[in-house]
Amino acid sequence: MDNYHFNFTVRIKKFQIILILFSMFFFYLTALPFQNSDELEIVQTDTTIRIDGSLEEWRIVKGLPIHFTPGGKRVDPSSDATVTAKFTFDSENFYAAVKAIDDYFEFPDRSWRYGDGFYLTFIDPSQGSQSNRFYTFGFSRQGELDTKVLVNQDGVYFPGTSIKDVRVEIIPDALQKIITYEIAIPWKYIIPFKPFIQKQWGINLIYVDRDQERREIFQLFPDMNYDTEATNLRKGAIFKFISQLPESPEFQTCLSATHFYHDSEKAITCAVNSPSEQLGWEIYYKLSSGDLIVSSSNNIALEKGINSFRLVIEDEYHLSGLYNLNLKIVDEKGTLRYEEEKEYFVLNKNEFENLHSRLNETKDKELFTSDIIFRESIPILEIRLEWIKQFMEDSPPFSDVDSLAQLYQETNSLFRDISRGMAVLFPPGKIARLAHRSEIDNTLQPYSVFVPESYKKDVPIPLFVSLHGSVVDEKRTIQYVTRVLQNKLKCIILSPKARGLSDWYLGDSGKDVIECINHLKKLYSIDEKNIILDGFSMGGYGAWRLGLQYPDLFKAVIIRSGAVTAPLHLKGFKIIDLLDRGVRLNVFIVHGDMDNAVPVKNTRRVVERLNELGIEHNYIEVKGAAHGGYDKWDEILDWLKNIVIK
Repeated sequence: MDNYHFNFTVRIKKFQIILILFSMFFFYLTALPFQNSDELEIVQTDTTIRIDGSLEEWRIVKGLPIHFTPGGKRVDPSSDATVTAKFTFDSENFYAAVKAIDDYFEFPDRSWRYGDGFYLTFIDPSQGSQSNRFYTFGFSRQGELDTKVLVNQDGVYFPGTSIKDVRVEIIPDALQKIITYEIAIPWKYIIPFKPFIQKQWGINLIYVDRDQERREIFQLFPDMNYDTEATNLRKGAIFKFISQLPESPEFQTCLSATHFYHDSEKAITCAVNSPSEQLGWEIYYKLSSGDLIVSSSNNIALEKGINSFRLVIEDEYHLSGLYNLNLKIVDEKGTLRYEEEKEYFVLNKNEFENLHSRLNETKDKELFTSDIIFRESIPILEIRLEWIKQFMEDSPPFSDVDSLAQLYQETNSLFRDISRGMAVLFPPGKIARLAHRSEIDNTLQPYSVFVPESYKKDVPIPLFVSLHGSVVDEKRTIQYVTRVLQNKLKCIILSPKARGLSDWYLGDSGKDVIECINHLKKLYSIDEKNIILDGFSMGGYGAWRLGLQYPDLFKAVIIRSGAVTAPLHLKGFKIIDLLDRGVRLNVFIVHGDMDNAVPVKNTRRVVERLNELGIEHNYIEVKGAAHGGYDKWDEILDWLKNIVIK
């Protein structure tokens, strides 16, 4: 290349850098500095927001710099990463636009946690800028696909709620070193917040920038605990939502809760944003549950702007069960202008106390002392009564009640069984949640079980025990494992629930696993020579530890993306120091070499030690796989069928 072309190329590159830096500082300078909570506002949009990543409709919306560290230190803009966010809303959705000027993009598994991507947290401001009632969404890319996930709700990680109607468009521009995100979240996913009704809500945006092995966190509002299991509190800046006059009436509604005792007041608030005064309108509601139907109507007059109406729902029957509320608003001509369906659950205290009385009467019967299966099945019913009470007293007011309604219906069905002298067990072929009463502290401890349809009580059957990972319970684990093993391996599947969800199967949490196995053996015919222990992530650590602690109990141990050390504060043993106990174990280990949550280098050290000790094992290291981002069940099943289960 001659000097002229070389110098020209250098000048072009310098010009590109100057343009990028100018763009970066322009967005930063036009963003609002962090303000006191009472000054922060989000204004309703008067244009249609198209979720296409172009951000064309956002030009007049003021930006907010995302420039605090979790500890509260302000980070100056740089070419490494500068992040700006803009928020707006309409009657249907909350909208967010995020622009990050970043010198390097990388999208590993769970990029919203490991970078590049971000969390968006909404908190209930009734407790101030810190609350235990919140939603945290995660947005990122996985390869070429945009991803979205509800990461946490009120302290429950990955609650499993569908967010299919959330829209996201992410456009990375590696040449310009800019990535844009555009998000639309329907208000139905942020219950109970409706800006026409509540007017204020807390928000935090946490951007995770990843540059190879280094991560940097940028926040709208400083929060050290933005993604921790140590506390159920999250922080956010309090925003005022400013509504604008619409071209035609807009509507929002909110129940006072989703679950009530029979003697509690039940109400719904309706808000109408009207462009003008309106007379002669009516609100109708129809309440139904089974054969019960109750209806009511109210005349309303609308003023210009936001109008709010609170309706007390009348129900003189107060029966326990799930109720459907159909709400309609019609104008002065009788034209339907708005309709919505809502559900809530009612628990009659008297009916619930009667269930307790019937259970106590059962324990006085001779069958309770003479039939071990009948007696050991009673905790399955006891824990359901406990779950119903916990839900009513401890769950947030706007929790999803479908599971509660199903639980109540299931409990009544089990009571019909015990009244006929039947054990409180579920038919084979379905996943069921059972419980045992702990010998440690007399508490009820739950676990999930799948019994195949082919099960016969006089034929012992192998047992597959699967330990779940941190912060999630056993329900999702057994659904996954059952889907994999069903029709491929004839066995009962057991998944215990770890105490505290993140106790790493140490102490009482580890003892619970053994108690679950022993309890299940009282209810079903288990082939005790073929008990397999499996674990994923934290459960992998538990499988390692319990397998080495009880080598004569388990025929095989399967470790999937398993940790080999517990968090320091738990003071657990390092697995590598226990391996000499595993001479008689059959071990199968699978790990991805791109695992950000549990680095593969630690598993490699364990495998080296197994080789040194001469302990038989199978090890598969999956190239390019993240934390659990692989499917090696065919290899595992071949190993189990041909080597272990004989």
